[in-house]
Amino acid sequence: MDLRRLRRRGAPKGWTCRRGSSAVEFALVAPMLLLLFAGIAVFGICLGAAHNLRQIAAEAARASVAGVTDSERASLAQKMVNQSLNAGAMFRPGSIVVQVGPDPSDATVYTVTVTLDATTLGINVFSRLLPMLPSVLRSTVSVRKGGL
Repeated sequence: MDLRRLRRRGAPKGWTCRRGSSAVEFALVAPMLLLLFAGIAVFGICLGAAHNLRQIAAEAARASVAGVTDSERASLAQKMVNQSLNAGAMFRPGSIVVQVGPDPSDATVYTVTVTLDATTLGINVFSRLLPMLPSVLRSTVSVRKGGL
């Protein structure tokens, strides 16, 4: 439509030009879209870290079943965690602390607890914009002594 037709229909004089309106709309919507995409990425990293930590704890508990004493179980669990980290887990070697010990409520069960400092994940950049996960992630797996 040309300008003469728009003016005849009663459109105000300054409102006929629409150039640049999409740029203004994009400038208003873009920060929210970027925040949404950043939130999706951070949530994915957090979910992957929790799943990976749980998997490492389960593998460490499975490996420690072969131990006879608590110190042997702890060394087997630590060895399995180190192997998992060297095999390409998303955590740095040495960033995970392993604790193996008997369950206080049941003497036939012992627990393997794997603790990760979540600041090593590198998502602290978004801490002012998005809700973040706790600074320490912990996963505990209980195994019956003897594996049965």
